[in-house]
Amino acid sequence: MENRNPIQWAILPLKKYATFRGRAPRAEYWWYILFVAIVGLILGMIDFALFGPILGNYYGPLGLTFTLACAVPGLAVLVRRMHDVGRSGWWALIRVPTYLTIAAGASPFNVLPALEGLGLPTAILVIGVLAYLILGLAVFLFAVTEGYGGANDYGPDPYGAADELEEVFA
Repeated sequence: MENRNPIQWAILPLKKYATFRGRAPRAEYWWYILFVAIVGLILGMIDFALFGPILGNYYGPLGLTFTLACAVPGLAVLVRRMHDVGRSGWWALIRVPTYLTIAAGASPFNVLPALEGLGLPTAILVIGVLAYLILGLAVFLFAVTEGYGGANDYGPDPYGAADELEEVFA
């Protein structure tokens, strides 16, 4: 296994932009998530200071462009992460409503009021949002779970053979 620093782990999903096959170790997934969160926060502050929102109440041009550019590699690395824990990549589709919410210009935190305009009973909307949150928690738990050592149905161990295993966060 190659020695990688956190920045290399964070950039790896961008290099594998739309690679949905194979496996991604926890380091690749979580360093990427941290990278996207930090850059998104910085761009959001710049947008707030210079431009203001262009989509909904939350997204300026820089933050929106960055968010949309990171959607495909984010979904791809999540699929590969699910593969590492022996789950189908279809579990990653749980995240698609979040991307659609962002593309619509809403915040994931105010989806319920936005959905009420559809004319559906509030109880159905609440049940749907709760189901989404529970499934999202399941995906989160899969993402923090240690991957299978050795090969599985989705490919070889991303860390290599057991004798080559290194502690990434040492």
